[in-house]
Amino acid sequence: MKQETLYKINQLEQKYCHGCLLKKLNRDRENHTSAHKFCISQCSVGLKIRSHGNQLQ
Repeated sequence: MKQETLYKINQLEQKYCHGCLLKKLNRDRENHTSAHKFCISQCSVGLKIRSHGNQLQ
């Protein structure tokens, strides 16, 4: 179960997060922390990743 969840997180990150223009724009306009906060609280992909991460706890 843990390996499968980590695999899903990795797949989502590789497919959608690498090269994400919103992430880059937020990082350029503000800072890395603000970009990360946006990703985990407002981005639909980030919310899905966070949901999978909660399963690991």
